[in-house]
Amino acid sequence: LKQPDPSVPRPPACVSRSLPPGIMEDVEATYAELVKGSLKAASMEHGLQTTAIYWEGQLNAYRGVFGQATYGQKWTWKLVDDKIRAGWGLDAGDVTKTPYVFYGDRGYFRKYYGDKDVYEIVPSKKKFNFSFFPTGTSDPLSGKPAGQVSRADVFAAVMKSAFSVDLDHKLKQM
Repeated sequence: LKQPDPSVPRPPACVSRSLPPGIMEDVEATYAELVKGSLKAASMEHGLQTTAIYWEGQLNAYRGVFGQATYGQKWTWKLVDDKIRAGWGLDAGDVTKTPYVFYGDRGYFRKYYGDKDVYEIVPSKKKFNFSFFPTGTSDPLSGKPAGQVSRADVFAAVMKSAFSVDLDHKLKQM
């Protein structure tokens, strides 16, 4: 059987054409060409995505009285399951209810987004503290700025130096 040349563009499947005898039409390629802009082309890989935009924004025309869930709304058994587990006390070990997390030598907190199951773990303290202000600019014991020198400081430094020189001289004579 002779296969058609893939480099030659094919006319759309809806155009009537006659194929040479012995060559079958590729059904998958024909279907893919026909449904390009159709709702039938919706992917079921992650669930039906045709109304995802409306569901994400909760823009649903089928919202009932006081906004209760009606046809078209997202609904899950998880709410019922969580209520049953809480009633029976089976959620006592659920760590997602506690906001603090300890890992390594740092502490973290859960940053919740409306529900205990929707959160992001963020550090409670920055890893490094950086300051644009100079450090070591004041003496913590005297409370004076480190660069400020008084007459008494100069005299004390001279006397200390003289004492150390005198001590060295005495030790050498021994």
